[in-house]
Amino acid sequence: AQLGRDTARALEQAGTPAHLLGSAPAPGVRIGTMHRMKGLEFRCVAVVGVGDAMVPNGNALTPEDTDPQQHREDLNGELNLLFVACTRAREALAVSWHGAASRFLEPVVPAELLTR
Repeated sequence: AQLGRDTARALEQAGTPAHLLGSAPAPGVRIGTMHRMKGLEFRCVAVVGVGDAMVPNGNALTPEDTDPQQHREDLNGELNLLFVACTRAREALAVSWHGAASRFLEPVVPAELLTR
């Protein structure tokens, strides 16, 4: 949620209107968490913050040494969440991160882009 607020603030400072999903409808960029994206559709989507430190969300994962099966299910849930967010775009999708990219991006993003 903080990343969304920071993104909205940066867009506003750059002169681009932005508001959080769930607030009163207004023109501009709509911003929400991946959870809020479920069931919605947009012409263009940017999924930001898909770095290894944030996706998958460590707080959503059962430790592997506690319950390996639940850990795998939690990882699949986090991967599905990213998939749903990315599939909300009808025409254009951008995915960004800083530092190391999420391990979820490794199979689909060329290695030279992951090491930026």
